[in-house]
Amino acid sequence: MEDVEDRHRCGFCHAHLMEPYIKCCQCTQTEDKMFICLHCFAKGVEFNGHESSHAYSIVKNNFPLFEKGWTALEELNLIKAISDCGYGNWVDVSHQLRTKSAQECERHYTCNYIENPALPLPELPDVQLDIHPLPFVFKLSENPPRPAEGSSVYNEMAGYMAARGDFTSEYDNFMEIDLRQMKFASKDDDELEEDLKLAVLDIYQNCLKERERRKRVIRRYGLINLKALNYFNRRYDRTIKHLLDGLRVFMRLLSPEEYEKFIESLHYEYEIKNEIQKLQLFRDNGLTLLRQIKLFTILRAQHEQQREQRHLLNDVLMHLKDEVACQSWLQRQAALDTMGKGLLVNLPTAPRRVAAPLEIIGLPGYDKLTSKERELCATVRLVPEAYLEFKSLLLNECQKYGCLKLAQARQLIKIDVNKTRKIYDFLCTEGVLNKDPL
Repeated sequence: MEDVEDRHRCGFCHAHLMEPYIKCCQCTQTEDKMFICLHCFAKGVEFNGHESSHAYSIVKNNFPLFEKGWTALEELNLIKAISDCGYGNWVDVSHQLRTKSAQECERHYTCNYIENPALPLPELPDVQLDIHPLPFVFKLSENPPRPAEGSSVYNEMAGYMAARGDFTSEYDNFMEIDLRQMKFASKDDDELEEDLKLAVLDIYQNCLKERERRKRVIRRYGLINLKALNYFNRRYDRTIKHLLDGLRVFMRLLSPEEYEKFIESLHYEYEIKNEIQKLQLFRDNGLTLLRQIKLFTILRAQHEQQREQRHLLNDVLMHLKDEVACQSWLQRQAALDTMGKGLLVNLPTAPRRVAAPLEIIGLPGYDKLTSKERELCATVRLVPEAYLEFKSLLLNECQKYGCLKLAQARQLIKIDVNKTRKIYDFLCTEGVLNKDPL
């Protein structure tokens, strides 16, 4: 679409012309005087040799140019909008065009101006570029880390892009979402709203600074180098591991070299204190010469072994009164001993302790039981009231189907399957239940 300065003007009133307007077919004067606006044409104005009786034509742009549904005016507006907003910014293009959606603008422009340009559109020349990709050779390194693709270290460092020295997920990764709809072009914004937008931008700028600060700390102190971190943790695992987590937050107060020296000095201090404690132990036991330490260490180990054996003997004496517990303890100790030597020995299983009969005299429902039922309840350790409830449940089920299987009884009574079997066998023996003939 032409700019306002480039439009034709009416030859009489000199107003900028908007389609539709009139073009005189007989006037041969300057180009501006060949066009007349509809308002002047309706009045029949005559000027500079132009007469109202001259032949004329109507200049309009409401006809389709390339495809139906797209007028010539919309074609001009589309080209102007793309020139203003840029190719690919179809949302703003559609807002400026107003009559078409973003998808329609993209499809129409791509189809009619790029893929299938029709006359009088110029054809774009075919440019043949000789592109020969060259391999980029880089050296694998550990600091900064540049592991081989597909290696274990490469997989462990997922989310870190070694070639860019950056991360796929940033600190406060969704901060840009608050800015994507922000615009300053609107003239309707009051001063308070503009200050609010500037405050959001200030927060975003602080977020960018924080991202750079964190990356700088990670690079300076080698926190991305997993191999160095693992070595660092293994070295101080037995000495000052309990201090590392607490000191890591103060790492940024020192330079990397000073921080390593500080941690190493703490490690050396711990080793010195540990050595002093050992020497104090030797002095408390009467040692005054370094050559006596070796003999003392051997004798002390033998003493510890004998004390463990005495402890095992005390356990045996403690379990002598209970034969089953003693046999279980001996079996466990023998199994541990054979496992330590890598041998497999089949040991006799300890007999299972038989539970003592339950005292049911005086319990609810005791008077309703027969002598055999009382003996059964005491043996299976079942209270009389629960037994009577189970008996009634099984009897009703048997009367419903004429017989009862053990599997059905186990589904009805949700207790130990061994107790259920004893109750079922007892009731079948007494003739209370009928077994399945099959």
